[in-house]
Amino acid sequence: MAMSTLSEAVPSHRADSSCPEPLRVLLWAAWFGIVSGILELAIFLLKCHFFDARNYNVSRHFPWMYPVSGLIVVGAAGMLLALAVLLRPNHVSRSAILGILSFFAYLGLLFRLPIYTAACLILAACLAIRTGGFLAARADAYHRLVGWSLKVLAGLLIATVFTCYGREIRAEHRAQARPLENHSGAKNVILIVLDTVRAQSLSLYGYPRDTTPNLRKLGAKGVRFDRAFATAPWTAPSHASMFTGRWSHEMSVGWNQPLDKTTPTLAEFLGEHGYGTAGFVANTTYCSYETGLDRGFVHYEDYDVTPRAILLCSALVQRALNFVQTHPNVARWLDGAVSDTTHRKSAARINADFLGWVNHHRDRPFFAFLNYFDAHHPYLLPELADAPAFGRRPETYSEVRTLKTWWDLDKRKIGARDVELAIDSYDRCITYLDHQIGRLFEELERRELLRDTLVVITADHGEHLGEQALFGHGCSLYLSELHVPLLIIAPGNVPEKRVIAEPVSLRDLPATIVDRLGLQERSPFPGHTLSRTWSRDPGLSLASTKPILSELNSPPEADPNHGESPACLGPMTSLVDENYHYIRNGQGREELFELQGDSDELHNLAGSPEVATVLKRFRGSLKR
Repeated sequence: MAMSTLSEAVPSHRADSSCPEPLRVLLWAAWFGIVSGILELAIFLLKCHFFDARNYNVSRHFPWMYPVSGLIVVGAAGMLLALAVLLRPNHVSRSAILGILSFFAYLGLLFRLPIYTAACLILAACLAIRTGGFLAARADAYHRLVGWSLKVLAGLLIATVFTCYGREIRAEHRAQARPLENHSGAKNVILIVLDTVRAQSLSLYGYPRDTTPNLRKLGAKGVRFDRAFATAPWTAPSHASMFTGRWSHEMSVGWNQPLDKTTPTLAEFLGEHGYGTAGFVANTTYCSYETGLDRGFVHYEDYDVTPRAILLCSALVQRALNFVQTHPNVARWLDGAVSDTTHRKSAARINADFLGWVNHHRDRPFFAFLNYFDAHHPYLLPELADAPAFGRRPETYSEVRTLKTWWDLDKRKIGARDVELAIDSYDRCITYLDHQIGRLFEELERRELLRDTLVVITADHGEHLGEQALFGHGCSLYLSELHVPLLIIAPGNVPEKRVIAEPVSLRDLPATIVDRLGLQERSPFPGHTLSRTWSRDPGLSLASTKPILSELNSPPEADPNHGESPACLGPMTSLVDENYHYIRNGQGREELFELQGDSDELHNLAGSPEVATVLKRFRGSLKR
């Protein structure tokens, strides 16, 4: 419609000799940028809702971030063109200017489609040539269209920004208006989840390297669980169990399925009782609002709203970065030799965000969830982080690239030196995490917050680093992926210097937290409070406790072991009791390992007649 108006307003044979003013070029660029960003947003929404419904990992602010990304990308080209017009006014034609602007706009749209890059470039160039000539012949009418429509577009963009931020502000105001309820027990709750941190790599649990001196000190201030197990070997279902008290098979969570609203969450329950609720998430792949784990949190910080995050909304920028990552020579030229370019939130950043929030929420008890992501692959320390002395640091571009592509590397082709590099880097990341946790507790102590706070420190799952010839997580139910740290600290509410050897499940955390808060009578959470492990009759037999369940339905879409993960055989189930670890894979094959004498799980006892009774007991537990 706009094009027909332009066609009627100006004859098609108008000359192209006069050059527009620089300001006019900038306005044209702004118009192209915003319109192309809106169209990219429309294509993205169509893909999400109709063609490929999955977790796309995009900020809740994407309604305005997409147009702004288009404005930045095309606007950058417009600034260069405006400068050219200013310096060489007789050498730049209208058709060339409009053609270049439309070329970048078309590229952003075409890159949203499953089309080869070369084809996109050719098609965008052809369309840009036609568009540039058409609009140049009608430049004055086009400029009038830009003049009034740009005001409308800018107004809508500003309104969208205020709507996105206003929604969060209104939710916080409503939460602040909820009445406080009197209850016994601790006042505040801090749940710290160390993403991808396995117990066997912590000096807290006897690892030879002193990776966790601060956790060891904190463990003496409360209860340390030596055999805590995750309900799943990957992030989303494990977190969901910690929030709902449900087993994985009882929830909707999958690799591309969010947690639905059928089960109450810990944040919802505490929020209803007057708690301020806030989440600070570094793992935006499987802890973002899209996974449903944000339910009940009034304040939830997952995706960054930064210039880089906005730029990455542009398909043109995304395609350019993909090109860099798949061409080592280009990557070596553009990228730093040893820095982590994942740009994920560091533990220091999570601490700062949480403490900043606490400054303005001291008027009521709070439940805060902190998700640290520093030990997750690619096992690279944040920039400017202090590196521990032990282990080999990645020093060459090749070593850095090995870590950055660790998940996708063909593990059948890597050498012992590569594995050593990964282990050293993983251990350093854990030590960095431990250092940041120490700093967090120092600050909480300085603010006198720990006296009334229940702190739970755990991990959602572990990591394979060559054990059973496996790497990564979400691929098996061996102890490397399931055995996680667990500390519970609450002065006056939890005993100090207690060590629990009994196997426990993270599934019991919601029941434990509401019990320590004195809210257990109204608790909707299944499971049992872990306080039974430190307050029960010492003569009670451990054999009376139920086996600990863990589950895995399928491997990640990008299997880190290239089809050789045990999970590739079908859904897996794991049970742990006081003596044994039982695993049943998708083909019915059984494995049985002793917990005490075979912690590395090297000797499968399932075929031994001596354990026939044990196997029968585990099979019966699975049927029940």
